[in-house]
Amino acid sequence: MLLRMVRHAKHLLALVLCLRVIPEIAQGQVRDGILGHPWGTPVASVAQPLELHTVRMEGDLVFYATGLHELGDTPIDCCEVEFVSGSLAGVIVTTRGADNSRRLLSLLHNEYGEGTARNAMAHTWMTPETHVAFDLDNLGDAYVYWYSMRLQK
Repeated sequence: MLLRMVRHAKHLLALVLCLRVIPEIAQGQVRDGILGHPWGTPVASVAQPLELHTVRMEGDLVFYATGLHELGDTPIDCCEVEFVSGSLAGVIVTTRGADNSRRLLSLLHNEYGEGTARNAMAHTWMTPETHVAFDLDNLGDAYVYWYSMRLQK
């Protein structure tokens, strides 16, 4: 019995040490995907909650428009999701107006940190699973693209 407890304690310690070395594993499903649906989720699992309808197909990519009109408390103009071979692999969001774009940028900073500002109108963030690009046009409208590093090769 004591030997089993020692083995379990060693396994638990090993797991805790691994999570400290690579903490993204512990947080990955919170930040990598859309609205609680992680990268790789099958299209059938998100079709109803995201109100999907087909927009276009490009090879093994299928793009769906969603019924989403806001992310958090930020109004959005359009949200499309993309699937690679039936698995959730990317999200494209556009906003209209400088106020909505600033709100979305703030949401991204809260979720991913400072990231990299390529210039005053373009920001990027990287996690081991996700790449996020935010681009602002001269009218104040934003285009944001999240995608799975693993599925978008």
